[in-house]
Order: sequence, then structure tokens, then C-alpha cells
Amino acid sequence: MPAPPSSCLPPAFLLQQQHHYYHIRRQHLKQRGGGPLRLLPLALTAFTTFFGSSSFKASGSAGGTTGQGLSAAAMPLAAASSSSSSSEATMSTCLNHATAAADLDMIKRLIPPLTDTARKGQMGKVGILGGSQDFTGAPFYAGMASLKLGGDLCYIFTADEAAGPIKGYSPELMVTSVYSAKALGVGRRTGGATEEGGGGKGSSVLRLFNRTVGRGREEEEEALVTRFVEQVTSFFPKLHVLVVGPGLGRDPLVMEATHRILLEAKHQALPVVIDADGLWLVAHAPDVLHDYPSAGGGEGGEGGGKVGGVVVTPNLIEFARLQAGLEGASIADAVPSRKAPQPRDVMRVAQALSGEKGKVTVLLKGKEDIVADGQRYLVVREEGSKRRSGGLGDILAGSMGVLMHWSALVLKAQSGGGEGEEGAGGGETASSSSCEARRLEARDTVLWACGTASFIARRASREAFKEKRRSMTAPDAIAHLGPVLEELSPTTP
Repeated sequence: MPAPPSSCLPPAFLLQQQHHYYHIRRQHLKQRGGGPLRLLPLALTAFTTFFGSSSFKASGSAGGTTGQGLSAAAMPLAAASSSSSSSEATMSTCLNHATAAADLDMIKRLIPPLTDTARKGQMGKVGILGGSQDFTGAPFYAGMASLKLGGDLCYIFTADEAAGPIKGYSPELMVTSVYSAKALGVGRRTGGATEEGGGGKGSSVLRLFNRTVGRGREEEEEALVTRFVEQVTSFFPKLHVLVVGPGLGRDPLVMEATHRILLEAKHQALPVVIDADGLWLVAHAPDVLHDYPSAGGGEGGEGGGKVGGVVVTPNLIEFARLQAGLEGASIADAVPSRKAPQPRDVMRVAQALSGEKGKVTVLLKGKEDIVADGQRYLVVREEGSKRRSGGLGDILAGSMGVLMHWSALVLKAQSGGGEGEEGAGGGETASSSSCEARRLEARDTVLWACGTASFIARRASREAFKEKRRSMTAPDAIAHLGPVLEELSPTTP
């Protein structure tokens, strides 16, 4: 393969900034003994939304496009990650089939059948880390989406101040209070860390608060954060997937606890979906996802007792922040590019977040949803709603949690695993017979799970808009998840 032109290579000084950022982080953690990560909370983002535009886009294969021909925005860290990749890994491959019908067959394949022998929990046990004293709707929408799509159980880990309201919304959600906003001092902080570039030269994403606190208060905060982390991670053995971020807020101590929870999830190879405020954390500390075990315990991870896999679901502004964080540029000043991101741009960010041995999948929400890891991608063009009400992104995140588990069931069935201890068979439905020659590959498991969740969420919101028009809100879209699923995979009496 010929060497790329010099104009496509990252400037040397940006790579130096990247090295400087990791040096600062290692030194800080060494000095603090892994102490609190305290990030300055800026203005809270609105609910994540996604846009709609007629099925998966059958874009032509980009097999001749290498990872170097990308926009400068995501180039530096992607160049670093690609240094350890094979020439095959740097090629971009579109997974869309020649026809929309063929893509639809693969979608149907991921939907498991309902059987008389199924047990509670086999269709998915989803945990949601989110919600705060100010935002209680987001985790509710994500949780109800996971149940209405077909997941069996949903656990929500949230602030004490949010637990009561969420329990009141629905008795179907199992809500656990994991911290007290009052005790943690959420919303009552004085001073703060300056956000001077999110990891660039001369700055650190770990910059501490510019305030003086007594040693006693610091120890108290550490104890509260530790309890927060232990409360959530104690549920990991029960979960198939963890969704992080809906309504979480950006308080520094909440971010610190979330950072530690993600590290433990990575250690246990627990599949994770990161949305909303969880993306704020990733933008400031992208290495938290480095070397995350890939789905199925294949290339890039050990798998262990879980199946691995991690997905981030940014909208355009959140994508720009991820790019800024990876570059060492200012996250606070990040704005979307005037030019719409292309699959190769999304692949570059996924590659950079993955580190040397992991695999991160990015679902970029936009007019078309682009799903990509560092090597392969899908484009979803199923028409959605013309109404962009708050909460639609939370519905997608909750749906994706279930689909990640379902895709793992398909892999298990293909390998002859049968029902096993925790899972039912796979998505072997009448409609999937045409897919027999096209088995789901382990490396594409998360890509197709994301694409399927996007397809279903878009179609549900479109149907809700047809019915409610301008008055459509997130609950209307949730109500259509079941009918859409039934249309794709009819149940037998």
C-alpha cells in the first residue's frame, strides 16, 4: 500500500500534545493514589436527540479508502491507534448489503423468538446509571424503552433525590439510590477547575477545583464516591448490559464515580452503552475506554464471563466534543463541523477511543445514523420523526442495551450454545432463513446491534409522529416500539 501524502498525516505537535496529556494523567493518578477525578461541570446539555431520514443506506464499499484520508479533526489520536493496526484493519468496509431487504433480514435475525421454555431475565437484564435531582425523565425513558422493546428486567442506579420520582413513574423499574446529591454537595460547589482544552498542552482533564477544602471533607467525599461505586458495581453479576449517562449530570464527584464504574465494567468485560452526560466524561478522559474488551471476547479483549463491547452514541455536538478531547483541543469551544461527518470520520474517532487492543463502536446520530468501529461501518437511513422532542436519544440508548444482549444470543446460538445458563436460543425466526448463508460474525455483533436499535427507534418515532404530529413526545415513541417489533418479527400464539 503506498504511503499517504504528507498533507494527510497529523502534525507532529499534536501528537506531542497527546503524549503530554497522558503523562500528566499518569503523574496525577500516581500522586493521588487514584483519588477523585474532579471535572468542572459546565451547563447541562439538553436531552440527546437523533434525526430521521428509508432503510439502511447501501453505500458502496470503501475498500479503497484508508484510515489516513480523514479530516484533521479526528486525525491525531487515530494515527496513534492505527500504528499498531494491520493493513486490513485500516481499510474501511461497509457492511450494508446490496439491497435494503437484505439488511432487513439481518435485523430480523437479531430478534429472538418467544418460547414456552424461556425464563425471566433471559431476554435481557439492563442496568441504567443515570438520573439526578434535576433530571428524572431520561433514565425513565431509557428504562421503559428497554422493557417495551422486549428486555425482561431493568435496574436504575440514581441519586436519592431522583429515586422516588422515577419509582412513581413506573413500578416496572427497579430503582436503587446509589448516592445523595445533598451529601455529595451537588450544585453547591464554590470555585472550580478551569477547562482549558481537555487534555491539550499545558492543561489536564484532571485539573482540581480551585477551592480549599478541609482534609476531613475530602476524606468524606472519597468515602461517598467509594460507596457510590460499590453500590453500582455490586449489581454487575446480574446485568447483561449497562447504559451510562441519561440524565446523569456533570457534577465532578459524580463524574469521578462514573469513571471508576466504567473502569470496573471494562475489567469485567460488561457490555456498556454510553450516552448524554456519560459522553462528557469520555470527552475529558477518553482513555477510560482504551482496550475495552470487544464483543464475544474476540480480537481486542478476553471476554471472561461477559461478552464485552462498548458503544458511544453522540449527536453532532457531542461528536465534536469527543474529537476535541481526543485532539487536546478545547472541549468547551467545540462546535460541529459545517461539513457533515462521513463514515471515515466516525471510524477514526472509534479507532482513537479503542486504544491499542480494544474496540469501541461509535453511533453518530444525525440525518443518517452512522455506526462504525475502527474498521467497518453501517449507515442507517430509516426515516424518523420530524419532531425532535427530548428523550428520543434516551429511547435509543435503552433499546441498544437490549439489542447488544440479543446479538450475543445469536452468536451463542450459532456456536451451538443453545439456551445455556443465562441466554435463550438466538434469533432463529422464520424470517431469518434467508440469512443462513450470512452468519453474524463476532466482529460485527455490536455494529449490527446498534444498527438494529437505530432502525427500530427511528421507525417507532416515525409512527408516533404520524399519529401525534406536533404534539408527539418521547412516551408516544416508546408506545410504538412493541408494534414495530411485532411487525418485524411476529409472535406465534
